[in-house]
Amino acid sequence: MLKKSSATVKKPMTKNFLKDVEVLSLLPVSQKYRKLLLEEYPFDNQLLNISRLYRVSRKFYLALGGTFARKICSTMRGLSAQDLFKNEIDFTPALSEMMWLKNHHQEVSDPESEIKALMRFNDTSLFHEQNHRVIWQLLPPASSEKNELRRYLNFAESLVVTLDIALGDEVGNKLSAVFERLNLLYRPAGKNNLISSTKENYRKYLLAILCSTYYTLEQIERRDILKAVDYVFPQQKKLNKEAVLRSIELNEHFTKITNPLWQQRYWQSAALKLKKIHYKSKEEILFISEDPLELQEEFFYARRIFSFYGL
Repeated sequence: MLKKSSATVKKPMTKNFLKDVEVLSLLPVSQKYRKLLLEEYPFDNQLLNISRLYRVSRKFYLALGGTFARKICSTMRGLSAQDLFKNEIDFTPALSEMMWLKNHHQEVSDPESEIKALMRFNDTSLFHEQNHRVIWQLLPPASSEKNELRRYLNFAESLVVTLDIALGDEVGNKLSAVFERLNLLYRPAGKNNLISSTKENYRKYLLAILCSTYYTLEQIERRDILKAVDYVFPQQKKLNKEAVLRSIELNEHFTKITNPLWQQRYWQSAALKLKKIHYKSKEEILFISEDPLELQEEFFYARRIFSFYGL
């Protein structure tokens, strides 16, 4: 009996990739969001049709004068070289390549290697990157003192991560997992998707996620995070438990290595760029409390941003 060629034996990674691309390619889309559509960003039209939050983020970013550059962009370059303060975001135009691979994988000698190579250059969630640029504009000015700026940057990152979670919740359990596997969004929906509860209840949940994520980025011991969140939000302990479980899923390599190293390397240039962004602002500098248990005023700005996004 002849052995099957490697191209006809679908390994799990290949099988899952092909299934995911098939699922997303079959989603119905309309042309009513064509002005927001980013050609060749994988399944952008599908996300625009599915998610109000995804559309809002794109509209806000474009209203700032934000642009996109179609460039080959590896994971490492995306992490180290993208300028979080510049209203231009690089992305790899990979949609055609994905669709070709879906339809012609049987002609490729090693589909899994092709998929790995493709995904190495398709690891940027534009939703996440857009929100960084929008949130700089919505927050008050930052201090240029190193430790003050660290807390400010971690607070801003926590807001962006919270919006990632809200997008996953809005897209829903089944599809958000597919989009996440293809790196098009960073966080899938929660097991107990609380977005279907009241808006007030979901807002409380998002604030607890924000708080817990901030503590994670500030490198508070994980075993202490729930107790700290319960102290800040004592009337919602059930919500807090759900929120902390979501937030501590944040990649540990990012929280303990990538994020601190980035801040150590770029904090001075970040201070200058934020000063330039906010030079017309009439608001006072936002000082994030040095005591993490004393967060209060910070949530005023979080609520303002959630309202801006319709959450």
